[in-house]
Amino acid sequence: MQNNEQPNFDEEFDEAVAEWRDEHRLREDDAVMLLVELFRIHQRHWDEIRRRELPSFEQFRSDITKLVESAQEIQRQAATLIGVLRTASPNHGMVRVTRTAAIFAALATLLAGYLIGRAW
Repeated sequence: MQNNEQPNFDEEFDEAVAEWRDEHRLREDDAVMLLVELFRIHQRHWDEIRRRELPSFEQFRSDITKLVESAQEIQRQAATLIGVLRTASPNHGMVRVTRTAAIFAALATLLAGYLIGRAW
């Protein structure tokens, strides 16, 4: 079973600081305690910046759902196309070039290249 509640790190941090302060006998207005408070301000600031720059995954949930649906549709269409291509005859609608036509085309290309080269 999943626990959806997040642990409260602020309370844990406060407890750890209090224990540390008692262990080292520091006053509340000690310079070290002021540095700890400055660190907490800094941490809250960067946490807010991170939350602002990294939006929640929930904002993208609908886009991801649409993307999954599109991918499934593409897979269905590809499967249909593959099925049609497998059932089609291999020579169906295939245009073949004869050997004679290919030789004449090659000779015409060589002649055109020669004439262009002479004229240039």
